[in-house]
Amino acid sequence: MRAAHLHPSYELVDWKRVGQNKLVALVRSALVRVRLNDGTSSDSNTTTDGALTFDTNESQKALGSTDTQGSGSNSQDFASYILIFKAAPRATWVFERKIKLALPYVKNESGAGDSTTTNSGSLYKTLQDLLVEQPVTPYTPNAGLARVNGVAQDKVHGLESGWDNQRSQKNLTNNPGPKAVTGFKLDKGRAYRKLNEAWPVYEPLDSTKEGKGKDESSWKNSEKTTAENDAPLVGSTGSQMASSTSLGNVGDTTALTPLLRGATTTTTVQLKQTDSNSQDQQKFQKYLNTAQALHQMGVIVPELSQGGWQSQTARHSSTRGLQSAGANRGASLAARTTTTVGVGRRDSTSTTLELPNVITQLYHTSTSQLAYLNGQIVVMGSNAVPSLWYWVVDERTTSGRATWWAKTHLNFGTEVQKNFVENQLGFKSEDNSNTSLTNFKSQGLTQPAYLISGLDVVADHLVFAAFKAGAVGYDMTTDSNASTYNQALTWSTTAGLDSDGGYNNLVTNTAGLNGPINGLFTLLDTFAYVTPVSGMKGGSKNNEEVQTTYPVKSDQKATAKIASLINASPLNSYGDNGDKKAIHLRWKADSSKIFLTIGKLTKAVSLM
Repeated sequence: MRAAHLHPSYELVDWKRVGQNKLVALVRSALVRVRLNDGTSSDSNTTTDGALTFDTNESQKALGSTDTQGSGSNSQDFASYILIFKAAPRATWVFERKIKLALPYVKNESGAGDSTTTNSGSLYKTLQDLLVEQPVTPYTPNAGLARVNGVAQDKVHGLESGWDNQRSQKNLTNNPGPKAVTGFKLDKGRAYRKLNEAWPVYEPLDSTKEGKGKDESSWKNSEKTTAENDAPLVGSTGSQMASSTSLGNVGDTTALTPLLRGATTTTTVQLKQTDSNSQDQQKFQKYLNTAQALHQMGVIVPELSQGGWQSQTARHSSTRGLQSAGANRGASLAARTTTTVGVGRRDSTSTTLELPNVITQLYHTSTSQLAYLNGQIVVMGSNAVPSLWYWVVDERTTSGRATWWAKTHLNFGTEVQKNFVENQLGFKSEDNSNTSLTNFKSQGLTQPAYLISGLDVVADHLVFAAFKAGAVGYDMTTDSNASTYNQALTWSTTAGLDSDGGYNNLVTNTAGLNGPINGLFTLLDTFAYVTPVSGMKGGSKNNEEVQTTYPVKSDQKATAKIASLINASPLNSYGDNGDKKAIHLRWKADSSKIFLTIGKLTKAVSLM
């Protein structure tokens, strides 16, 4: 890091060796801060580069006043960088140049919002909504509908017992069914999750307009009050917090103020801590709010105590560098996903804890992995948090601006509740004139519909290992006497994927993975998507294996058997242990085969 003139807070997150003489590395810093300019700033420079800018002032606050590493840190924006090294004698690598991963362009504008006239909203408006209200999960929030052959969610609710039976027969974790959505925008209040439960508890609101939430009566009678009483006050001192807690926050509407609401301005919300006894009172005890959920799942960067950037991971990256990058890579990646329950704490003498806003986290996580092909370097997110944008930069440049997966305007449908997170997973179009796009508004889909879990180069192809969140477990049997006929065997949280259409629209989607990237690459559907389906043909044959199909090419299919269903229900949760049962794809590629790993099963899929 010293050779690249970067602060010691930078960590190595991914690298690729190119031939014998070149090494390309991706580094990022926990001190990066991004702000969405609200249009009221007096800073004349904020309008020229768009609404998104690096916030060096907030980076300095996160760094603290004890920067002893010397020159230049005050002016650094702590953006992520690509570092290029050349081979040198004695098995060393010499730093050659760095490429800055600049922010995507977002026009600073008021936006059309959720206008029912235009059915569109600008990215600027989208980011405002995302900052203030959206709960973020380890994967991608629910699209809002659990589908059974196109049946709406309110109908699916009546089939809950059938799914419970199937889960029991397959020894699946019996998480509560998704009675309502997690990807939504609340008019008031926000989403909570009990620390010991898989599903969020919140004021009921979903796509069916009936407002069927998880245990609606319980929420109205007790959970709502419990949530209000459990919510800490933002900006309170320890004594104020103790006082308000003892009173139960009765009638205090500010208790539900989102911790990240301040992120829409140029300042960051602060939690005041005066002593160790008040620390537990500064966070939810029974529920997680958005900030705490982010922090627990490791999205919010590790806690930043004074000099905290000099963590073990940072020291490994700065002192040992790339000489043993292969050995340190695993430790570094493991270290950056370390989680802390609740709002991270520094120590008993800490006075201020500043939480990075959601957009900062999305920038941070979008620079998680890279690939190199023909002089072009591609950077995007990982399977932990999908990318909102990606970079394709020429290795000869000094900076590259990110590109949105989405177009400038997102189609939010005809209902005002259609929001950005729902759009990430696709939604059912109200326009039936084009039946091929009824369930997939392909031109409106954004890339986070896919969970990117691998990025590699095979021959002259750029390969993305990805899957559509939640679309697993449909029973495609044609036997109407089967107990599972026309049912999903596990909760599928993806809107629009039914057993008739399967992944057809997704594979042929011209705006998604198969579309062009900046005109430089055309992604082919050579490596498509995992579609587990039931192989059962009778109600009593519940011990049969589930057939899983891997579409490789349109005229070449490879199949495999897995011993049990993949539990997709945790895709809605904030990160309970059940999430580990969701699909994780890890691709290892050579010129002829791709090895796909799902749990303990490895299947070689021929590319020839």
